[in-house]
Amino acid sequence: MEVSASASKSTCGVLLTVMVCLILQTSSSAGLPTEVFGDEGGQVDLRCDPVFDDSKRLFWEVVQGTAGNIQILVKEPGKEAETLETRYAGRLTLYDGNSLRISNLNRDDDSVTSTDRDVLGTYRCSQGTAGTELILRVRHGPEPPTELTVTATKLYSVTVNVKGGQDGLLSQSLCLWYREEGTEEWKKGKGQTSCQSEVKEGQEVTLESTLPTSNTTYQVCVVAQNRLNSSRCEDAYVPATTDYVATFNTTIRLPNEAFKSSDPNSQQNSGLVSRIVNSVVLALKSAHPDIEVEVIQFREGSVLADLKISAGQREIQDVKEDFVSTVRSGRLTGIDVDRNYLYIDNEIPRAEIQDTGSKDDPDIIAKVVTPIAVLAAAAIAAVTAVYLCQRNSRSEGQKHIFEITYMAVAQVLQDLFQLAKDDDKFSILHSSKETAISNVRKPDNGFHESVDCKNIVAKADEASSLVVCGSTGSGKTQGVLAYAKKFAGKTANAAMWFFGQSENEENGLSEKIIMEQGKSLAERLGVGKVSPEELPNSIMASLCSRESLSLLIFDDVTDPNAIPPAYLSALDKVKVIITTRSSNLDLNLPDYKMKGFEEKDVLQFLRRDDQRSVEIFQGTPDKHLLDLSDYFGNYPHGLSLSRAYLLKSRTSVESYLRELQERSKNIPGQLKMHEKAVYGAILMSMENRMDRASQDMFKFAAILSQDGIPVSILSKGLEIASGENPNKDDFVTEVEELSLARVEGKKEEWIDGRMISVHQQTQAAILSSLDEQQLQTMTESLIKVFLQYFHKDTRKVQDGYMSSLLLPHVEAVLSLPIISKLPEKFHPALARLYETIGYMYCQKHLPEVAAPALEKAKEMISSLVPMDGDEESVYQSLVAKGRELHDKGDVYCKGLKTRLLTKGDVEVLESKVPTLSEDFSKAAKMEQPLTEEQHQQLVELGLAYSAEQVRDSFLVELAATIHYTSGRRIFYYQGQQRVAYRQTAEEELSLSLALSQKLASNKGIQILNKMLSQRAGTLYLLKETEGKTASQQKDDFLQAIQGYQDLINDNNDYFENGVLKKIGDDDWHRMFCYRAIVDSYCHLTSLATADEERADFIHRHDESAKKMVDFAEQQVKKDDKGNVIEEPEMLPEVYNMSGNFIIEMMEKGLVKQGNDKESTAEAKKWYEKALGVRSIKAKHEVISHLGLAKVHTLMYESEKASAARNGHSAPTANGETWIAVDDDDKQPLVNNSPTLDEVHHLINAKEEMNKSLKIFEEKLKNKTKEIQEAKRWNSRIVQHIKSLPDVTTEQESTV
Repeated sequence: MEVSASASKSTCGVLLTVMVCLILQTSSSAGLPTEVFGDEGGQVDLRCDPVFDDSKRLFWEVVQGTAGNIQILVKEPGKEAETLETRYAGRLTLYDGNSLRISNLNRDDDSVTSTDRDVLGTYRCSQGTAGTELILRVRHGPEPPTELTVTATKLYSVTVNVKGGQDGLLSQSLCLWYREEGTEEWKKGKGQTSCQSEVKEGQEVTLESTLPTSNTTYQVCVVAQNRLNSSRCEDAYVPATTDYVATFNTTIRLPNEAFKSSDPNSQQNSGLVSRIVNSVVLALKSAHPDIEVEVIQFREGSVLADLKISAGQREIQDVKEDFVSTVRSGRLTGIDVDRNYLYIDNEIPRAEIQDTGSKDDPDIIAKVVTPIAVLAAAAIAAVTAVYLCQRNSRSEGQKHIFEITYMAVAQVLQDLFQLAKDDDKFSILHSSKETAISNVRKPDNGFHESVDCKNIVAKADEASSLVVCGSTGSGKTQGVLAYAKKFAGKTANAAMWFFGQSENEENGLSEKIIMEQGKSLAERLGVGKVSPEELPNSIMASLCSRESLSLLIFDDVTDPNAIPPAYLSALDKVKVIITTRSSNLDLNLPDYKMKGFEEKDVLQFLRRDDQRSVEIFQGTPDKHLLDLSDYFGNYPHGLSLSRAYLLKSRTSVESYLRELQERSKNIPGQLKMHEKAVYGAILMSMENRMDRASQDMFKFAAILSQDGIPVSILSKGLEIASGENPNKDDFVTEVEELSLARVEGKKEEWIDGRMISVHQQTQAAILSSLDEQQLQTMTESLIKVFLQYFHKDTRKVQDGYMSSLLLPHVEAVLSLPIISKLPEKFHPALARLYETIGYMYCQKHLPEVAAPALEKAKEMISSLVPMDGDEESVYQSLVAKGRELHDKGDVYCKGLKTRLLTKGDVEVLESKVPTLSEDFSKAAKMEQPLTEEQHQQLVELGLAYSAEQVRDSFLVELAATIHYTSGRRIFYYQGQQRVAYRQTAEEELSLSLALSQKLASNKGIQILNKMLSQRAGTLYLLKETEGKTASQQKDDFLQAIQGYQDLINDNNDYFENGVLKKIGDDDWHRMFCYRAIVDSYCHLTSLATADEERADFIHRHDESAKKMVDFAEQQVKKDDKGNVIEEPEMLPEVYNMSGNFIIEMMEKGLVKQGNDKESTAEAKKWYEKALGVRSIKAKHEVISHLGLAKVHTLMYESEKASAARNGHSAPTANGETWIAVDDDDKQPLVNNSPTLDEVHHLINAKEEMNKSLKIFEEKLKNKTKEIQEAKRWNSRIVQHIKSLPDVTTEQESTV
């Protein structure tokens, strides 16, 4: 009966459960919200359940729970629908009566306002009755994958591990991409495992790709892609160096083969060679895919086969062992091998003892006993700990905690010491841990290793420095590049740097270029911010600290004074090679004079082993080829041009030489005969073998910088000059085939990334063929091109990259003599270009280089309107002059209508008018300037100024912007230069602000500079501390706080260059102001003169920090279940700022005694919150780990200092006590008997520090200031660790 009753109860329970589930399922299907998905940039349709009734009021709302719903659209009976929320303006339409369509979706559409975190993005209609709640999800492109690490590199492959990032709510795939270090072009990985599809967020994936060459450093990245978009390699990549080839020789015996010939290439041995190679490869290939087998020779003895086996150095020993095992086990198939006859590198390999699994095997016993011993020790430690805890709890009132026995601490101490040893892994802590650094390219395609080249390599090998002298086109640079390639091959982790970019053929490498390129080298070396005067010394100090030899190349030096003496001061550690056209540089260094091709060089160069060369040159008499070479002075540049021409035209050498001689006679100027020959060859190739449009396009290269000329800029220049739209593909093919240019980069779907680099002689030859009118037309066209593409908006990688690419080309054009002859209508355009040059150099932290361009910009404006009057008169004069220039067709003013909109620009416009045509977004992506029709659309939508507003404002805005950029130079100067420039900066920034404010008050025109000149200008200047008294600093910080508070409340829309640039109270602007306020209060706490004042500043800091954190947290977006789906980028930063402030207060002694634990706990909370943000970037993550390392260090020091202050400490196992040194000196305390808690504090501190150092090492090596701080704290932690006792054998046995 009991069993029956039990079964009955069970059955009832099951039935009841089923009924409840059915009821819940029914209710849930009726009441729960439905998820709706749409694509970013697309549209989504939300169905309304109630039947449409035009007589009833209809509204759509966003459901917010207890916070109250927000109506976004309403339709009264008989009226048109009205959008109630401005962010949806123009984006909401009704269809099928009452259903809703939302256009131009973006990731903010799952909430009505980015400042209200209660909005869950749940939409609902109501018309008499309420419809189903619909949760909107916006699918988007994937986020970049994370935790990319290289796990293995072989001869021709790389393997990486990576975690999938956010997939954008779509199926994503991950693919490995690579590029050779020093090159620009990314290539997609090859192989079946180079890609993986259907990757989830957080999923760990292993990818492998083949690579082209061994012993080469590559940069590898993993690209995430879904059907909407893909991530970029520039977001994150890591270096990977392929293994280099190693070999061993082996001899095997084939007892059943007859000896026929010792030569493996003999026809008689072909079958046997094939069987041997295939057998060995088949046996070893699966474990060693890069293995190569070569038969060297056969010898008698039945047949003895001598083989050479190649593989990567890292696996060569494994290959040897596997090969021996394969031979001796008889696993080679296809050939019969004597198992007992085997030599490896002329020695018989040792026979390995096979593991028989004997019970008496001591290894087996060890394998069993060791874990048992460990477990036993752990058990004993656990019992001891429990006993001590119980004993401690029973001993109430006891003043000192019982000391854990030495045995209980021993293991954790060993763990701690091991963590400290990990410092050896981080190169940023040790100058001896070096990685390769290079910007040196390889020799050009078609490079011939001439006698000159071999001599350069030999002499450079012998000497610590070398000056290579020779005429233009003699092959100096190619010979030096050949040596650099050899240097890199034999010097592990070499640092090699190429200084080169001549302004023109007359002026070689300049001091300015050396400074700029030295700055890039300093960043790669991890040198901190230093002045231009200190830069060479700092670079040399870093290079000299490296174990390996370094190489510096200075190409085309005409003035020896351009090279700072420091670069020539340590030739024993830093090898220097200089190329020059001058025969008397007077540097007192070893030199080599180029002699040109010898006869054998000429014949080998022209008669290469390719089909086309054989057809053209094989039947040509040597004399004709040598005559041709002699006409070029036996220099390679001319021969390269002639060879390319002859291959393309199939003209005979004799005919070509006759035509060349005639063409060279017409070359103007005082040139040597061989130089005229080269000029003639260049012009013949252009005139006879290039399409006319390609010729005209190529001419623009003559007035640009030599290297990295974007093909799209040449094409655009011709389009503006003549209205032609040339075929860029044909152009690239022609210049490359004719050896007129070196082509780099590739044509992408969205942008043409191809660039050409040309020889100085090529530029000079083209210039010699141009008249002044042609030169002026080309110059004016390029100025118009630069106005479109050369801008200061570097917020997006794509936009910043193009401006950086154009910088040397804009400088080259502005240095032309004809610039001074351009009419007044070009002056504002020139001022704008000079100002952008100055801005770009300031961004590179080179204010000294920026200065001439910014002064020139001010000079151009002053030539139009004197700027030394009072602000009102200057303003009125600028307005009047602007109107005059506008009416005369000013180039800059006209160009504002056809300016290039960046992706950032379009995002602002779309947030103001969500229904904006997709044409604007596409144009920004393809880098296509506005058409006049598109500009008019923006005017009509209120997104751009009218022609009259532009007429009144453009020159005022230009003058204000120039003075703003010039004034902001102060923030890039260092030391006394910064202090000395402050008064000028104040005047320039004040004038910039005044002009902007007058434009707003007089014309109602709000330009972005009005806000910027305060936020990053006058207010930022108030935060400067150098050269001010404490009282002045305090007043200025308080004034800055008030100014930033006013900016937080500023809701104006701002325009830049006539187009909307900033909307009201945007998130980034507000966070900038909050951070500035919090930072100012942080400084004020140190400036306070009384405890009460300091407490007030700390209180105000905490209030402001709370507002900052609250605002940042309000930007977090969650789904209906409370799951975070999007977090603002600045959220980890504000958490870190809160933690850093607490640490700073503790370090300054401003935390009350006894509050240490609460303070460290609070700081720890902030850092952990930062690390909890899923989208945290490396630059914030590294600060969080560093902060936690500081927290645990301070916890350790606090406990030790507390023991010292109390004048007693816990008794130790050996009767000693802790002794503290002066706490103010931050020296480690002598700690002969640490507690387990104390050791754990240090373990946690070192673990967090190592995480921080790992991120610096792999991703942020250029963060020199932060790395120095990490080094200081790491040293502090290590000193504490060193103060702990070693666990000696004697002490362990005593215990």
